[in-house]
Amino acid sequence: MALRNGKQYLEGLRDGREIWLDGKRVEDVTTHPKLRRMAQTQAALYDLQHEPGLQGKMSFTSPSSGEPVSLSYLIPESQDDLLRRKQAFEITANAAHGILGRTPDYVNVIVTAMRQMADLYGREDPRFAENIISYYEYVRENDLCLTHTFGHPQVNRSLAVAELPDPYVAVGIVSHSNEGVVVRGAKLLATLAPFSDEIYSPVYRPLRPDAEEDKKYCIGFSIPVNTPGLKFICRESYDTGNSLYDYPLSGQFDEMDALAIFDDVLIPWERVFAFQDIELANLALQRAPLWRQYMQQVAVKNIAKLEFMLGLVHMIAEGIGITRFDHIREKISEVIDTLEMVRSLLRAAEADAAPIEGGIGLWPAPEPLNVMRHWWPDAYQRVTQIIQQLAAGGLMLTPTEHDVSGPLAEQIGKFYQGADLEARDRIQLFRLAWDMIGTQFGSRQTLYERYFNGDVVQLRQRRFASYDYTRARASVQGFLAKHGKSTKMASAGDD
Repeated sequence: MALRNGKQYLEGLRDGREIWLDGKRVEDVTTHPKLRRMAQTQAALYDLQHEPGLQGKMSFTSPSSGEPVSLSYLIPESQDDLLRRKQAFEITANAAHGILGRTPDYVNVIVTAMRQMADLYGREDPRFAENIISYYEYVRENDLCLTHTFGHPQVNRSLAVAELPDPYVAVGIVSHSNEGVVVRGAKLLATLAPFSDEIYSPVYRPLRPDAEEDKKYCIGFSIPVNTPGLKFICRESYDTGNSLYDYPLSGQFDEMDALAIFDDVLIPWERVFAFQDIELANLALQRAPLWRQYMQQVAVKNIAKLEFMLGLVHMIAEGIGITRFDHIREKISEVIDTLEMVRSLLRAAEADAAPIEGGIGLWPAPEPLNVMRHWWPDAYQRVTQIIQQLAAGGLMLTPTEHDVSGPLAEQIGKFYQGADLEARDRIQLFRLAWDMIGTQFGSRQTLYERYFNGDVVQLRQRRFASYDYTRARASVQGFLAKHGKSTKMASAGDD
């Protein structure tokens, strides 16, 4: 089953998983009225791998089975490999218009990056490196879809997780034996959980190096989502089942977010990747910078999303006849600049890719991707603000499909038409823009982009602490060494 199709993917979701939505357990995510359309959307992405014109562009030959497997599992050895992988990312991202942040290729790249750094995870115990290699090959050969979780419930963030009154709010180790490790507690944020085959939970920082009690929370693993004792509580669905004319994005692209609850769940040893290694947990971001691989997929998604949003902005402006105004052209150009900035940062990261210590294969350069991680949350929000400014009150004056086809259709046709759009088309365009930025779904999109890589304040603080200032300081020191004396003499002469 090296490359699954949509039918095979949907069949895999009917496995008895425990998904809770609106206070009820979901019997079948593929038929549930608030989940089925997203399941179909995801299935369509798997079908892309089997389209005659795309097969060779989305797969490579497995070194173990000789069968075609997803290019998202390719360990890049050259820039050509990076570009080949990017092309596969582009097919998926463009099919979803960049709206889906957690298409399967996202966690696939993370698992592949872990494989590239397997020796680091096995530094204290070689079996963990072996587990990672085996798991990478398993998900690659079975074309699985993964969700991932790493955060702890936000109960009292001023305390270390070991200081909370209940020691099992965060996922912690209850016991371990020859069979495996039993864990209890909760993890967030499991995006795509109802539509995934497995849940991957990396070892999570920060943990106190001198606190023995913190070892309880030091475990990284992956297990099937239908593992006994594992359940997911979903947020409310943004797909209400209504017309796609009214809710064109939330009706088919709500990838869902969930809290994962582990009720004495057994993790078999072969699925454990890190165990009570606090130093590894705290150094994982620096020593195993998995983000340098997954940010290629993220950047491709961002480009697809910005192209979609640029199309929205331009069509709205033309649709209501405001493109002749200078400030409108300036705002549209700002969206263009944002799009091309992401494209340029990605290209720079690929062009300067290089090996890293302790890892195999090629890794995109960190600095352009760091810029993207720190700048993107503000840039994305700015694009949403531009859509608000250009569409203005028109975003609120959006009749439904029933209205457009109802008794007042004639009046709607007169008062809702645009400069070059019939009323039905103009309303549909504005409803699309509102679903992109204003509905619950649209607001979730903005929140997702803001915190996807974590709190940008903390990211920038780490950037401040870790950046190499050598060249910058040398520039100033060189100037002072060359001009400092003459500057002082000139100042004395002025007196």
